[in-house]
Formats: sequence, C-alpha cells, structure tokens
Amino acid sequence: MQSKVLDYISGDNHHNGIIRVDYSPYAMNQTRLIEKNGINDEAVMRKYEEGVSIDGIESLDLDDAIWVEKTSAGYAVFVHISDVTEAVPMYTPLDIEALKRTTSIYRGEWVINMFPPTLSQNLLSLNEDGEKLTLSMQIELDEEAQIQDFHVYESTFKNKRRYDYESFVNDFINPDSEYHGTLQLMYEIARKRRIVRKTEGASMDYDESDRHLFVWQKEEKIHLSSKAIPTTIIEEFMILANITSAMIAVKNGYHSIFRLHKAHDERAFYHNAVWNHTGLALEHYTHFTSPIRRYSDMVVHRVLKIAHLRGEELPYSAGEIGDVAKYINFSRTVIDILGKDTDNELRGRNLVSKLKKTNGNTLTVSHFTQSLRDTVWSGKKIPRVVVDEIIHDLQNGEKWDWGWSIGVLLVSWNEEIKNCLKKVLLDDRKFSAKSALSILGFTKISNRDEKYLFQIVEKEEGNEFSVIVKFKGEKLFKSSINYGKYDPRDAVGMIRNKILERIVVHFCGK
Repeated sequence: MQSKVLDYISGDNHHNGIIRVDYSPYAMNQTRLIEKNGINDEAVMRKYEEGVSIDGIESLDLDDAIWVEKTSAGYAVFVHISDVTEAVPMYTPLDIEALKRTTSIYRGEWVINMFPPTLSQNLLSLNEDGEKLTLSMQIELDEEAQIQDFHVYESTFKNKRRYDYESFVNDFINPDSEYHGTLQLMYEIARKRRIVRKTEGASMDYDESDRHLFVWQKEEKIHLSSKAIPTTIIEEFMILANITSAMIAVKNGYHSIFRLHKAHDERAFYHNAVWNHTGLALEHYTHFTSPIRRYSDMVVHRVLKIAHLRGEELPYSAGEIGDVAKYINFSRTVIDILGKDTDNELRGRNLVSKLKKTNGNTLTVSHFTQSLRDTVWSGKKIPRVVVDEIIHDLQNGEKWDWGWSIGVLLVSWNEEIKNCLKKVLLDDRKFSAKSALSILGFTKISNRDEKYLFQIVEKEEGNEFSVIVKFKGEKLFKSSINYGKYDPRDAVGMIRNKILERIVVHFCGK
C-alpha cells in the first residue's frame, strides 16, 4: 500500500516541486488563518523557560536558543527549539508545502524559506522578547561534560537576548555585561564537549546541514575569530540535543528519521533505520534542532511530542518515514544541481522589481539592455521572470522598444523567446526585411566585441543582386537573384525576405 507521503509528493520529483519561490494558495491561506487566530496549543502542560539565541547577523529565522546552569554534579544545558509542529499539523497544506521543499535554501543574500516568511521569520521564530511555543531538551552533564541524563518537554520560551556573533563576543569579553558569566560557562561546556567527542573519534565538527543548507558558500562578512567561540557553542549544544533526541527514539523503539554517515568519504543521508554517524563518531544521530528550516526535524518533533510526551500512537509508520527520508535525500541532490538556476531566477526577480520601481509596472525590452547582453555574452540562462517580460513586449510593445535586441535574442539560449521572435519577424512582419537586416548588421553582444556579430554584405553586379551573411566572421550562407523578369525593387525585396527567413530559421529552427 502506497504511503500518504508518496501521494503528496507524486508529480513533484522535479526541481519545480522542490525549488520554488512562491507558496501554494492553500499554504498561504493556512498561514493567514494562523496569523489571524493564533496557534491551537494542545499541550497538557508547558514549562516557562528563558534563554538567548546566537545566529549570524543576517539570520531572520531563529529556531533554536540555549541556556546553561552550573549544578552540584556538573552542568545543565537547555536547548529550546521552536515548536513548529504545533502550528503545522500533519498533512495540512503547510506541512505538504514543507515536505515538498524539504529545507530552506540559503544563497548569499537570498533565502527561499521552507515556510512563508510570516511564519519562518515571525510567528515561529524565537525573536527577542517574544514568547513562543517550544520543544525543549534539558541535558545533565558531569564535570567532564559527559552525558548523565536528559529529558524532552513542551515549553513556552522567552528570548532574553538575540545575539549575533559580534555582539556575543562583546558580552563574552566584557565582565560587566549582564550575561557575561553565562556566556563564559557556555564556552567552558562547549570546549569540554568537543574534547569528549574528539576523544571518542569524531572527525567532523558538525554535520554540514545542521543549520543552513547553502547552495554554495557565502562570503563571510566578519572576521573568523569573531565567529569561532559562538559557533563552537552552538555546534556543540545542537549536537547534544540531536544526540539525545536520537537516544530517546532508539531507547523507546520509536519509528523516526535518523542521520546516517557510513564512511568518512561518503555523504551523510537520512534513513528510517538506526545506524551510526561515522563523521561524528556516534551510534545514533538525528536532526532535532531546526524545524523551521528542515522537514526532517519536524518528523523527529512529532515522534517525540506525540508518542513520547503525549502517549499517543506513533504519527508515522516505518514506511512513511522511509519515504520521507528518500525524498529528502533526493531533493538535496536536486538542490545542489539546480542551485545556480535558482540563484539566477532570484536575481531576475530582483532586477524586474527594481526596474518596475524606477520605470513603473510596464517594462520594455529596452529596460533590460545591459542585463540581456551580459546574460547572453556569458552563456547564462535568462531568468523566467525576464523571459515573460520580453515575450510580452515582443507581442504587444512598440517594435522600436525591442528592435535593437533582434540579434541578441536570436543567439540567446531561450527557445521560447526565439520562437516568439520568429513569429513576430516572419509571420507578423513587424519589421521589414531591410530594417531587420540593417539592425542585425549593427549587433554587438558586448562592448568587448571588436566586430559586429553579423556581417551582411549586399552586392549588385550587372543583373544580379546577392546577399552574403557572415556570423562571427564565418560565412553562413549566400543568396542571389537575377533581375531578369523581375522589377529590380521587387527582386531586392524578395532576396532580403529570403535571407531574413534563412537567418531566423537557422537560429530559431523551423
């Protein structure tokens, strides 16, 4: 019997189901209802907690926060995670939307959130001073930072301070700062935890997707030393929470999703089977700490909350979790492969948005002059949103707004644009052949070009009129006509029409 997971993701095993900027109307409607009515909290009891968050200054989706205390036996570490699943029940539109996306994607200044920004950056985010629903893990450590005990519980959390890396370091080194002692204690615990893990054989400081999935590496805006201490703390505390959440599932025999890493040279992946994580030198590992950004964590939250804390039936069968794991692994591969295309589309949206602010909502091809030339010259894809604007202008705009671009569009990589250009030039005859050929004769893609892209040479010798077409200096074709029984003007028009058609068909197809 096919699981519900396969029903919901069927037809989405392509990048358009995984990498999308817009959200389904059903997901947006559910978002508006949550915004209007709040979250329906079904917890029997929630413990009030406070702590601090540590993230990059650009982060807007804060799904984890921490706190520590010194105890008579050692230390108590508290990891508080946004209780996303309380707001997003299983297989509701928002849940299906998140399942299809599987993760938030970060790329430089861009982010494609797994959930709409209203949720990911506001209602679910552990922003400073706001009280939010959380799922918390309390971990008791001895003086050497070895795990002694732990438990998970439902909570309401208030973020007392939203630290970025630089503000953290400022308070960390300032004895007069309010949380100086607590931050120092956090680092003391983190250093000991790192020693414990290295002693046990860990070769990887962190699983590469534990916080953010970057399409490719961002430029670091702050000096590495500013980031070293706070990231060490977050890494060790998140690993702690992930370890203990896996241990709870394994100890109780719950169907859950685990993070596996079978060999040092192999990529980590998700599975419904219990196995070790070689890179972190752990027998059991899962992802618990980023449910705003990763669907895997939502699965883990539901298992712990529904089965472990509320004593209800397991929310997923082993088969369903297996299907989720396979789909997440597949989507990660798609995201890696198509990351550049996604980045290109986002840049296109930004370009169109800026142009509309400057020029009004009606844009013409002429507004994309430099962008279009640069895109074609570099061999990149023209973003979908730009393609739509260009096609609209070719079909409906003033021809002189886009006439300059005939040569550029002919050699572009976009088949839709070329097909549209073929129609307006050959079927609709929006330009005379003479005008179109004249424009082609003055086409340069880049200022770096020393010569024009097309060389169109017309010759009249005796009773013969001929046209030679060269492309990038190489002869493309020649066509000629003998005036004979034709009026010279008709003959010239006929041969120009024929040449234009041959050029267009050569680059755009029949």
